[in-house]
Amino acid sequence: MVSQRIGLATLLGSLAWLAACGSRGTGTRVYDISDPLHPAEIAYWKGPAPRTAFLPGSGSWSPGIDRTVEKQAGLARFVKVKGANGKGHELNLWIVGDAGGFQVLRFSDDFLKTQRGKAVHAESLEGD
Repeated sequence: MVSQRIGLATLLGSLAWLAACGSRGTGTRVYDISDPLHPAEIAYWKGPAPRTAFLPGSGSWSPGIDRTVEKQAGLARFVKVKGANGKGHELNLWIVGDAGGFQVLRFSDDFLKTQRGKAVHAESLEGD
C-alpha cells in the first residue's frame, strides 16, 4: 500500500505502536506497527464521497465533476480528550477531509473490547 500521507504525530506514551495514514480512495487507516515488519490494520474510516456537491472551498471542487472519494487533506493526529460521559479520557483521531472538513474520530465500543482496543483505552486513561 502506498500512502499519500502518514500521521505519526503526537503519539502518546506507549502508543508508539499506533500509526494512522490517509490515501485517496481508501479513507483513513489505523495500523498496529509494534512489529514493523508485519503491520496490521486495526481500524478505518471512509467518509462519504462529496459526489457533485457544490464545495468551492474544497481543494478538489470543479463544476460538473463527480468525485467518488473523499480524500484526506492533512495529517492525522491522535488526541487524548475527556470522555464523552465527562469521566476519564478517550483517544480520538483528528483528520481533515478535503470535502468533509475537520472530523473527530473515536474508536468504536466493539473495538475497545478487543485486546488491542483495551491497550488503546488503558493508555488514554493513563494519568486519570
